[in-house]
Amino acid sequence: MTSTTSDQPAVDGPSRKNEPPLWLVRETAYMRYVADVCSTPQGRRDLRDGLNIRRLDESWRMMRHLRPRIPNWGPDTTLAHLAVAGLYAHQAANPTTSRDTAVLYDPEHGNLGWSLERAVHHGVLREDGTADLLERTARQRRLQPALALLSRPVTRMTASGIPVSWPRLLHDLNGWPKYRTQIADAWMQSHYNPHPTPDTNAAEELSA
Repeated sequence: MTSTTSDQPAVDGPSRKNEPPLWLVRETAYMRYVADVCSTPQGRRDLRDGLNIRRLDESWRMMRHLRPRIPNWGPDTTLAHLAVAGLYAHQAANPTTSRDTAVLYDPEHGNLGWSLERAVHHGVLREDGTADLLERTARQRRLQPALALLSRPVTRMTASGIPVSWPRLLHDLNGWPKYRTQIADAWMQSHYNPHPTPDTNAAEELSA
């Protein structure tokens, strides 16, 4: 008798589970490219050395790697892409000593507020300082001063092993000038109530 049991793997296997939603596909593809740049010592060094929030518009060493991958949507878009690439490079594994595969998208990782809550929970950041950071960032109408506030805490979190969803961070920063209030509110909601499933929050899709 011929068996009717199929040996085919399930469609929704691990590879499908970790695929980003449609509104994060572009950002995830960009971060995969950034991770590839960081897989060489020179590329990682160029992106790390280029992270100066006040002078990202003159980060020529970063530009030679990233300019073809950054959409021509204006200076804020360029600033967001360069800043996130530089922040990522600061926590990327040294390619000469590590073969670790970067986790760029994980459906269990929420937005920046989610990461900040975990940093507080694990004693990496203080609760009062983090609350003040979220409030001060929310008041910044321009992207550059918002990045100036966020750069050091993000670097400190990732150095301590706190996960940051880089595609989600890039997505939010791309939408900052237009959707600042909604994005800041979503970060605060995730920070003070971090339990809902990350990808069910419709506010994250505003700037898609």
